[in-house]
Amino acid sequence: MQSYRFSGVLAVLGIALLWLPVVAHSQALSPTAQRLLESVRFLSSPELEGRAPGSEGNRKAAEYIAARFRQAGLHPLAGSYFQPFPIVTDLRIGAGTRAEFTITVERVDLPRNLWRSYTLRWTAGTDFVPLSFSARGTASGTVVFAGFGISAPERGYDDYAGISVQGKIVLILRGTPWDERLRSKLVREKLQEEKQAADPRYASLRYKVSTAEQRGAAAVILVDPQGDSSNVLLPLSPEMMSPQAGIPVIHARRTEAAKLFPRERSLYTRELEILRTLTPHSFELSLVQATITVELETSQAEVPNVVGYVRGSTPQWAHEYLIVGAHFDHLGWGGSGSLSPSREPALHPGADDNASGTAILLELAERIARNPLPRSVLFIAFNAEERGLLGSAFYVRHPLLPLDSALAMVNLDMVGRLKDSTLIVQGVGSSSIWAPLLDSLAPHFGLTLSRSQSGFGPSDHTSFHARGLPVLFFFTGLHRDYHRPSDTWDKLNYEGMALITDFVEAVLRSVAQRPERPDFRRTQAAMGPHGEGRFRVRLGIIPDYSDQSDGLRINGVNENSPAHRAGLQADDILTALGSYRIRSIYDLMEALQHFSPGDTTSVEFLRNGVLQKATVIFP
Repeated sequence: MQSYRFSGVLAVLGIALLWLPVVAHSQALSPTAQRLLESVRFLSSPELEGRAPGSEGNRKAAEYIAARFRQAGLHPLAGSYFQPFPIVTDLRIGAGTRAEFTITVERVDLPRNLWRSYTLRWTAGTDFVPLSFSARGTASGTVVFAGFGISAPERGYDDYAGISVQGKIVLILRGTPWDERLRSKLVREKLQEEKQAADPRYASLRYKVSTAEQRGAAAVILVDPQGDSSNVLLPLSPEMMSPQAGIPVIHARRTEAAKLFPRERSLYTRELEILRTLTPHSFELSLVQATITVELETSQAEVPNVVGYVRGSTPQWAHEYLIVGAHFDHLGWGGSGSLSPSREPALHPGADDNASGTAILLELAERIARNPLPRSVLFIAFNAEERGLLGSAFYVRHPLLPLDSALAMVNLDMVGRLKDSTLIVQGVGSSSIWAPLLDSLAPHFGLTLSRSQSGFGPSDHTSFHARGLPVLFFFTGLHRDYHRPSDTWDKLNYEGMALITDFVEAVLRSVAQRPERPDFRRTQAAMGPHGEGRFRVRLGIIPDYSDQSDGLRINGVNENSPAHRAGLQADDILTALGSYRIRSIYDLMEALQHFSPGDTTSVEFLRNGVLQKATVIFP
């Protein structure tokens, strides 16, 4: 498509063109590369404000994509290019949020019934804040200091050894005792001798809360270790709401939390002893009673996926279709997903992530609308991917076309930094046709493919592979600008993007012309920090991170896994594993620590609203 057509689309949207001159890099770009540049430059422009879901900039981006679909001749489904779904856009501290402590002063010269008590009240928003994933409600109980809140039997370390937190308020330090930033030179050397590297899993706030909850804690107070920022409170963020904890959780200023400790066992000395000895120093503050109430208020909005359809040219095949997807949202002004070293809000343009994939999707849509494939193609620009694949997860639960008529899903995410002609392709193991097809096409484009088998990963193809579709995920790799304000349009390789566009189009045309459908092979999830973790046993499920059920919704089950042999299926909601209550992946991670190969336990789950029970055997 020529530049004047692109300008016409912008004029339809009422968007000024003065800031958008025709731009070339160090040399003149090919027509395809120039069109891709123009798309990326608009999508990553300040006018779109980083395209955060629920923002005006995100709305403008959605309208721009729909206008491009309309101008190219793509058909809407259900009368619209938009598929709206709800998200939380704002999270606020409710008026009833409070933290109150009754502290009894011990007097050795008086009987206990004459000891004096006083009340300490914290101010919400100043002395403490609820965590975004906190449960709503009130909890009361004795305060217990549980160190860093870690139970790590494999390290011989357990902050919960020798204490009971059942029905109590647990005060926990953030971080880990193995974090070298907290340690003296002497202890760092000891740590290196013992080969105890810091494990980010144990620093996770959700891990700490889940561990306390599994042991019966009524609520959790999180406090920062000693340091320059130990009184800086965590911000509330809608992105961090799900999955929700089952108990109230607050983050307190260290100076306020320190007032709860007796002089002879201060917070400062307890922390130092843990760091010095690498052993727990947990204890009950028996003279401190706490009542914590958390109220959180939310605002919701509907945001759209943008969907367009090109009907296939061969009548007997046109009912079958390929899906091409790319998410168009980004981080707006930063927030919890930002990797910027600065805490100050800053515009995150998201040129590579994922204006690049959206630009290629638009180019492919226009090409295929002009020259349709034998089978149909469904183009989806997903929203709220950065919030946990929300848009694609909503789509697979509410498909606009039958999913069993889909041949495969192709995903484009961060495809703007092609280097040394090497393109990363994931999901190659999800169908037997992928490897030979890719190998036959790549040499014609001068591409070297870096392949991986798993159809699961941190992007929207995961939602479709979990539903039984072959997938391919095209990606040019991470870089230092990822999720930072420096991910700008001028750093992308537009001729590389043009090459990827040609290659992906060739893949789509080859698949669409095959007489047989691609076969489906379910791959194993390469679980990272948010998966089942590195435990002695694994259940073998793919969690649905977007779901907010009172349990852990299963998006998929690995073949021949303990979950598969127990009869668990996609859309089941896991509620218990043995005696452990499961509300989130973090609860599952905590529960799995307590099982070994050869163990047998029960699993409880909801299927179509009916509670069911099965037996799991860990091989």
